[in-house]
Amino acid sequence: MISWKTLRTLCLVLLLIPVVHLVYLVSRDTVATLNSSPDAWAAEIDAYARQDRASKLPERPVVVVGGRRVKLWSGLEDMLSPVPVLMRGLGDATVDDLIYNYERLIGFYRPGAVVLLPSASEFHIRANKSAEDLASGIEELVELNAYHADDSRFYVITPLKAPLYASEASTVEETTRLLNDWAAAQDHVEILDANRLLVRPDGRPNPAYYRPDGINLNEHGYLRLSVLLQSALDAQMATLNKPKS
Repeated sequence: MISWKTLRTLCLVLLLIPVVHLVYLVSRDTVATLNSSPDAWAAEIDAYARQDRASKLPERPVVVVGGRRVKLWSGLEDMLSPVPVLMRGLGDATVDDLIYNYERLIGFYRPGAVVLLPSASEFHIRANKSAEDLASGIEELVELNAYHADDSRFYVITPLKAPLYASEASTVEETTRLLNDWAAAQDHVEILDANRLLVRPDGRPNPAYYRPDGINLNEHGYLRLSVLLQSALDAQMATLNKPKS
């Protein structure tokens, strides 16, 4: 018969396993974020490759790329069904990392559309970009995709304002302006301004749509993001299906 002390110890160990696993994942991602090499996310890309080999890949999927914010984005596949969706988030990867890993992360899937949700680390820690730097990097990624898949559409979600990084608001706004100016001359690109759905009347990010960390969206924030993307995709489909006069 198992003693009460042994049983209590066993229960404590079982309760701690998820906590230890979470600490491990956070520590691993933190180390990778501080590593400026684009190979920092190789293990995650290899994991996607193993997943792909074990399943039948959809034709012309919507491929959603970015960092942790993409990894935390749940429910989008159901909302966009029957359109196939592949979520391909990498730690806290930046646009530079996505460009470096383009073939394995995006091009391999021959996407019908690509959606970019910029990482929270673009303006600090890993990249420290200016508005001009980020806009230029996004343009390079879009042009790379156009070269490999010229019949796919590219949706760029604007960098998000975050309660924790209030000082970045002006940089986010400038990046958004630069992207809109550039995309105005691009037939295959659409800029989706998510901040207008996530801020208060005074323009500051609404904490009601963010997790306690003040960086990442909660389920209410992601729902708004999902509806924004769904509306853009539906509008594009309506345009394609419109009878020609």
